Amino acid sequence: MEESEAPFTDAHALAETFATLTGFYKVPVVAAAELTLSLKSSLLVEPLPLADYEQAIGEAQRRGVMGGGIYDSLHATFARRKGAKRVVTRNPSHFAHTAPDLEILTP
Repeated sequence: MEESEAPFTDAHALAETFATLTGFYKVPVVAAAELTLSLKSSLLVEPLPLADYEQAIGEAQRRGVMGGGIYDSLHATFARRKGAKRVVTRNPSHFAHTAPDLEILTP
């Protein structure tokens, strides 16, 4: 992704964001929902097609990814399909295994 292009994410990331805010960070549900949905104003959010799930599961199998790592594999599959060269995440170690071909950045 070039610097001039708008940042993007897949719609599943919204669910993960909400889960993290309300679970790990204990943000009240109303505030977490508002924060999560407000991301639409600064990110292009796209749904994931079935083909992305199939690709991510196949890659997870080949890389030995298990458990919740499938979600990172899914995000990486989406990023590759969109032509991204890097991923911005707060979980860089998760993507090191599922997306060794992408540059991993932390905010």
